[in-house]
Amino acid sequence: MIKVEELTAAAFQPFGTILNPNDCGDPVGSKDDPLQFFPDRVLMQFSASNYVAMNPLVIKPRPFVITHAEIHERTEEVFGGFTKDVVFHVGEPGSKTPPAEYRVFRLPAGWWVRIKRGVWHHGPYVLGEEPTTGMVVLPPHTYTNDCYVVVLDEPIKIQL
Repeated sequence: MIKVEELTAAAFQPFGTILNPNDCGDPVGSKDDPLQFFPDRVLMQFSASNYVAMNPLVIKPRPFVITHAEIHERTEEVFGGFTKDVVFHVGEPGSKTPPAEYRVFRLPAGWWVRIKRGVWHHGPYVLGEEPTTGMVVLPPHTYTNDCYVVVLDEPIKIQL
């Protein structure tokens, strides 16, 4: 069983970066402006395309059991902006053999994460009884040309 961790920049550093849109530094221009713009807070690396696709993701409640993991060898993945808190798992980058250990983090509603290339992960789990909607940012067709998915030999329960 894996216990859910709070998402901090330090704890998540081996796997990628985080973005809390309510705490992301100084805006361009004055802090008193009615519109505040915070550019370039999450940067992605990918080699398969010079396009980025915004992919809506609806997550319905399901058991908190990790059964799958995937990696993208040439592409980073960004997801977030969910309307509710979610939890998600990550494993150390490496080979096409899934790691023996994973970590699980809580992603607060509205926050975003960038998953580095080669980091094991899979779709988040919504907290609560209602579905949530957010976005996954990837180059087009990553799910067909740079996605290696495995079913774990032993399911892993998530402890909330």
